[in-house]
Amino acid sequence: MAVNRAWAAEGLRSFSNRPRPVPTRFWVISLASIFILALLFIGHTSDSLPSIPGLNKEPEKAQPPPPTPESNDPPKGPAKNYDPEEFDLDENGLKIWAPPHMDALVHGVHASDGVKRKPTYPLDPFPQTPMTSPVQDNRPRPWLGAVICSAWDIKRRMLIRYTWMKMFKDVPMDQRFVISNPGPDWRAVIQQENATFGDMIVLDHLHEDDFTANTVKTVEFYRWLSDKSPVKYEFVSKMDTDLWVNARAYWDRQLLPRLDVVKSADGNTVTGYKANVNHTTIGQFYYDNYHRTAFPHGAIYTVTWDIVNLLPKLQDKHHIIAGEDVTMAWLLIKGHQKVTMAILTQEEKFEFDHKDTRPGERTPWARKGTDVTSSWHAMYGSEILAIHQLKKDDDWLMVAECFDERGIKEMPPYPEKEPEDKGEKPGYPRPFWTQIPNDFWETDVDGTLLCNGIWKLEPGVGRDMKKKPKGE
Repeated sequence: MAVNRAWAAEGLRSFSNRPRPVPTRFWVISLASIFILALLFIGHTSDSLPSIPGLNKEPEKAQPPPPTPESNDPPKGPAKNYDPEEFDLDENGLKIWAPPHMDALVHGVHASDGVKRKPTYPLDPFPQTPMTSPVQDNRPRPWLGAVICSAWDIKRRMLIRYTWMKMFKDVPMDQRFVISNPGPDWRAVIQQENATFGDMIVLDHLHEDDFTANTVKTVEFYRWLSDKSPVKYEFVSKMDTDLWVNARAYWDRQLLPRLDVVKSADGNTVTGYKANVNHTTIGQFYYDNYHRTAFPHGAIYTVTWDIVNLLPKLQDKHHIIAGEDVTMAWLLIKGHQKVTMAILTQEEKFEFDHKDTRPGERTPWARKGTDVTSSWHAMYGSEILAIHQLKKDDDWLMVAECFDERGIKEMPPYPEKEPEDKGEKPGYPRPFWTQIPNDFWETDVDGTLLCNGIWKLEPGVGRDMKKKPKGE
């Protein structure tokens, strides 16, 4: 691994014949723009492209459409507080939870209204295209990193491909983008993009729209993996397009300790990995007061393969229509399935707050006196695993410059004299898990904390999301 080479210039300067260096930012954005124009040209000049044989097995039967809601719509408005007297108890004296009876709100749209929307284009079967790994070797890859995105967001996919995906290409992770069916007008464009990069999964039974993306898309992606993926992964990470992931550190600190290494008979070659945990989610704990539900924050969370298999089956039985992350929690509650919740701290995963950056500098690094216990702050320290809310390309590329193939670079020192700060000050809001009501917490039979009847914190982790030192 050539750790001293510029991570992006290596792949991008080959597109230029200029004799002198050009800023990486120019090449990333230029390449993305050129590729988008080429795909759009192809889409408008050809009715269709020849079918490309896929590497994935064909489904035995057509998958069902997204479930429809019950005939009697539940009431609108926020969920009511749970009444402790209404709970039944199981044989261990623990509460038997049920999702709140309500019409879920999805980005301002009630579920009962969202499912009544009329499609704007037919869902024709999407031609299969090859799924190839950008790294051509035989190393086992037990980790799938999947970016859930809109079919039309080509520019952001190009930015991701040529930043963290390229930078961490030697991490044992398959990298994919997950889109819905964009319709016949975009078929040629998307097919050509996938023929070029081989890294896209098309859920061709779903329309590409905001409501679908924010409700059933993640569960239907799990269904695709369970039914059609040629690889059964030990861990699957779902990510947003505005999330930067330090894949090197995420692998080393979150996944590798939860994997057993499988070696060849002579003990000299790693032939695979096997998860040593089951029914486990890795993410940042979140609480939605409107829906009175706790769940992992949707910017990034990682699940074991047994959860990938389980959630589509629960969806077929219970037909939940709610926000994607609320859906996950409500399905597990209905299935009475406990899941170990491995916590990402606010220092490891956070929402990027531009107001917290250093005054007078163009940098994503945090100002002196930042609060890394807040859910919103700028970059600080060496524990960073994931940075969310990087919606602007400039912020994305600015963050990218703080990483290389080894992970995060050393934080630069503060200036001896900071310039006058005339901008808006950061507010450092408290994490949403601090709002979880007291009656959501119980102690499970093994002594671990249990939240909302399904989320088991790891041994030694308290309600402050910190692991207590041994002996306490």
